[in-house]
Amino acid sequence: MFGINQKKYLNLSLCVVFVSLGLICLLPGLAASGPREGKETARVIMVGDRLVDIAYNLGVLPEAMVVRCIWPAASSELNSVRSLGCPKYVTIKNKGAVAKFAATTGIKRILIENSKDFSLYAPDVNPMKVVAQLEGKGFDVESVDFSDGIESAIEQMGRLLNREAKAGELIKSYKSRLKKSLKRMPDKKQNKKVLILRGIPVGNTGKFFVQVEASKGYSDRFFLEPMGCENRADLLQSKGTQVTKGYFLLKNMADIAKANPDVIIITGESFPVQKALSKHSSLFDIPAVKNHEIYSLPLYIDSSVIEYPNILMQWTSALCKQATPRRGP
Repeated sequence: MFGINQKKYLNLSLCVVFVSLGLICLLPGLAASGPREGKETARVIMVGDRLVDIAYNLGVLPEAMVVRCIWPAASSELNSVRSLGCPKYVTIKNKGAVAKFAATTGIKRILIENSKDFSLYAPDVNPMKVVAQLEGKGFDVESVDFSDGIESAIEQMGRLLNREAKAGELIKSYKSRLKKSLKRMPDKKQNKKVLILRGIPVGNTGKFFVQVEASKGYSDRFFLEPMGCENRADLLQSKGTQVTKGYFLLKNMADIAKANPDVIIITGESFPVQKALSKHSSLFDIPAVKNHEIYSLPLYIDSSVIEYPNILMQWTSALCKQATPRRGP
């Protein structure tokens, strides 16, 4: 019995590792660049994830930013930029934080993202609420309207940052990558049962806990629903389960059997999840483990908009193994 379990554990390990390495090679842009390489820091404060993402891809970093803390890039590629907190913090909990920092540092220019439904998990949060805190204080406040789509927002940012030529190149690249990714989307529903997990390390203790992405979140909206897949998270939620920023705690790994997923997707730290799965022999016969359908994929929360086409292609490759480009325009 030990030999069989050991073999399955080895296969599981290789499955997660190789898929992670193989798919990550497809992702250029923000995920592939260093935080400072080829970037110019501008004397400006930027409010809004999508705004900062576009600026980064135009080669510009702000002096300070206001972005969601759950955006992976905030603590990796953009960790050299001073964070003033998340939009909820500066518009609800600590009003005036942006104005205070700008006044202290002498920064006069502030760019703000104007997006409808800025956050799926916090509908009351709106970066534009910062405007009222800045009026009449001598600041140059400008907004970027995202209502006409990403390409229009790129064009606006190009003008505001004097990167018109670079913006034109970025629009061309974005359109090309998005077209290729959409062509790989399946014509038919995949009807796969999916469970999305993420490992969260506890400081430097070597310990971790596992969270489940609840249904009706970003992954459902951008990947599962368009491909006709079902998020099975509801089957792991007991009465009174607390969902925070789209996730809830998985108290017992063995409960995954209740969801009986065809595919397990891991975002964030994959090794802790892989390690936890390997300890529960009761999970070795669920379809996702038995058929090696376990994938480490990038988390997408509608912040890394420029990288979305590449992330979409990875999720499509994982959920639709035989995905091939569709014919036609």
